[in-house]
Amino acid sequence: MRRRALALAVVGVLVLVACGGSDGGGGDSIEGDEVVVDMFDNRFEYNEIVIPVGGSVTWRGAGANPHNAVDADDEWSTEDAFGSLDQHEGDEAILTYNTAGTYTFYCTYHGNAEGGGMAGTLIVGEG
Repeated sequence: MRRRALALAVVGVLVLVACGGSDGGGGDSIEGDEVVVDMFDNRFEYNEIVIPVGGSVTWRGAGANPHNAVDADDEWSTEDAFGSLDQHEGDEAILTYNTAGTYTFYCTYHGNAEGGGMAGTLIVGEG
């Protein structure tokens, strides 16, 4: 009986790891002039990004599945810099933001424009 319980526990952990083990939210926030944000399976590395006007974000694929970052109001997307919405592991799209504002971003595969799932907030300047 103990052996079976242990086996079930191990399987449960493996399933959580394979699925990202997350509710879709990323880590804490990051701030800087030039930041790098990895797009893992079902989450962004950071769910809040703060940069100055003229700052840049490198959106980097880091998961087994394709990902992207798209502004909920269609102001920008990683497709603008990368040429495709399908970014795979190791692919990078560097975007520079010259307009102050607060932007909700999401992955079109794993999130939505309302900020659900794989989504976050980008604050440019003072927002």
